[in-house]
Amino acid sequence: MSGSESSYTAEFLEKIRSFAMLAYSIEKIIDLLDPDSPEQLRIDFDTPGNAVCKTYRQGKTTGEYALAKDLFDKAQAHDTGANISLTDRMQAQRVNDIIYKNFGL
Repeated sequence: MSGSESSYTAEFLEKIRSFAMLAYSIEKIIDLLDPDSPEQLRIDFDTPGNAVCKTYRQGKTTGEYALAKDLFDKAQAHDTGANISLTDRMQAQRVNDIIYKNFGL
């Protein structure tokens, strides 16, 4: 993998998506994938619109949704712990959304 956006294979991007679903950091992803150019992957990761950035964000959002959906289903079944966890996640997500909107983080 040479490191430019066009050189990322669908398989490579799918691995990034999978790791993102587990909320792995870019450093952990680099450790696992061992790309030819870790620095280029970091740049692509931080570049909005880049395939790596978009794939990571989609994977992370998918993972967050899956977890929230599971907690929601459990809360609907009157699981008190799941209800508390879901409420905490929803509050944290609101804060994270505001931080992202205002600072891009």
